[in-house]
Amino acid sequence: MFATLRLRRILILLCTLLICITAIAPKAWSQLNQSAQPKLVLVLVIDQFNFDYLSRFQDKFGAGGFRFLMENGANFVNCRYPQATTVTAVGHSIISSGALPWSTGIIGNDWYDRRKDKEVSAVNDETVQMVGANGTGASCRNMLGSTIGDEMKLATNGRSKVLACALKDRGAVFLAGRLGNNALWWDDRTGNFVSSSQFGSAIPNWVRTFNDRHYADSYFGKPWQRLLPENLYTASTRDDYTYERSLPGDGRQFPHVITGGASSPNEQFYETFSMTPFANQMLADFAKEAMDKENLGQHPDTDFLSVSFSSSDYLGHAFGPYSQELQDMFLRLDQTLASFLQYVDQKVGLDKTLIVLTGDHGVMPIPEFLKERGLDAGRIDPKAFKTLLDNALDAKLVPDDWISSFTPPNVYLNLNTIDKQKYRQPDVEQLAAKLARSSVAGISEVYTAAQLFMNQAPSGPRAEGVKKNYYWGRSGELVVVTRPGFIYSAESNGTSHGSPYTYDSQVPLLISGPTVRSGKYSEPCSPADIAPTLAAILNISAPSQSEGRVLSESLAQLQGPSRPLSLQAPIDTPQSPPRR
Repeated sequence: MFATLRLRRILILLCTLLICITAIAPKAWSQLNQSAQPKLVLVLVIDQFNFDYLSRFQDKFGAGGFRFLMENGANFVNCRYPQATTVTAVGHSIISSGALPWSTGIIGNDWYDRRKDKEVSAVNDETVQMVGANGTGASCRNMLGSTIGDEMKLATNGRSKVLACALKDRGAVFLAGRLGNNALWWDDRTGNFVSSSQFGSAIPNWVRTFNDRHYADSYFGKPWQRLLPENLYTASTRDDYTYERSLPGDGRQFPHVITGGASSPNEQFYETFSMTPFANQMLADFAKEAMDKENLGQHPDTDFLSVSFSSSDYLGHAFGPYSQELQDMFLRLDQTLASFLQYVDQKVGLDKTLIVLTGDHGVMPIPEFLKERGLDAGRIDPKAFKTLLDNALDAKLVPDDWISSFTPPNVYLNLNTIDKQKYRQPDVEQLAAKLARSSVAGISEVYTAAQLFMNQAPSGPRAEGVKKNYYWGRSGELVVVTRPGFIYSAESNGTSHGSPYTYDSQVPLLISGPTVRSGKYSEPCSPADIAPTLAAILNISAPSQSEGRVLSESLAQLQGPSRPLSLQAPIDTPQSPPRR
């Protein structure tokens, strides 16, 4: 009897507890979801950001910049671009849309437009004007599909603020998307931040106030010294390496006096200033102003800010990835990043900010640097290549103008000449591909438009990368892939990028913030995975052409309300008639 009474009391207590839990669970779950929803999405893109910079320079990094994100975020150590052409416009379009060039149409920084008979920029848009300076404006009109910023605007009925700032126009407009509030970039002709009429007829007052400070002018004639003693730059070659390209108006070794060869601040100086770490600091200070004046992260709906640092690209082309200048650039960028993250923490809170840090491409070491170490390397002059291939076609067919343009890696054949001489286009493509492979040192593979259109390209990773970069009507009749260690360059010094090889395609990817589990992840991934992952965290639609995957291995699973043990049919549900 006593046992039965005790059992009843226990059952009553359990039922009471269950009722209480059921009553408070929806509220607790709602609060958990609300706290996990970021107030700000911050996308940081470093132009020309080799994967190994994080490990090579790590021992010299401070605690609050790169190292903070590496230790407190998800570090994806096997992140590679899968397409064949690795340049700024392509990288930024992939980051923002989650889609590759075969879908977006952004096949390079530039391509040959047959209707205009000239090369055009990926962000060229003659229907808009530059705002804050004279000239044709820029937009992402050439890119098909939406961006993560566009989807945030759609999901919140336009309430989310979407802002992109950069040193390059293509670094800003592709991240801002079509629906962004503004895209702002630095005009190295005037030394001012400018925009495009796609985003409004005038630049905001706070931008005008920032420009009135003449930030860059304060660095005219000042020396760029090493941040640390020279003997600590053990990850780099000697200073003044023979095949480095001089800083304009200066030389190849520290200290670098920043003038651009001008007697006062002008376009020459601004171009040189953009190659220094102080231009990155200027951009970070500009982004702080944007956060403050636009109240980013202070709204009920999540806001979006992207910052694209390009000084490393300008400098890397001239000095290469193993120079003391490049190492100093990243040591100073680490300090800039630490200061910026501290500002974000004060204004929004890092626990309420979803941060992505990645690169738009890497870079190849200077070819002569590789040759000195016994590796196969070299340069292919684009103009010489075009002339050699055109002459070879003259010899095999008839003398004529066979090539309209060579915008590496795309060869655009002269279709009018092919029609006039009554040849079949696939036959001329096949012959030109054979001649290119046999006549030019440093060429690995050549793919024709007919092969790609008919899906007859040979199998292999290079072919897959070319397919993912090929867009009918913009890509050439030939796609010419160099051998590893070779670059397209008319210069006798410096280096470049653009190939499908690891030094150009593998970049860092760090993600930190609410719902993100810190750790090192080695699963293969791509910057195309950034947009769908952000969409999954924000619980919104991914961009319209997104083909990346959600990086679910790094996302914490929130504990939701328990499932009911059974489903009870509503009282008014009609019952099935009895069987006869």
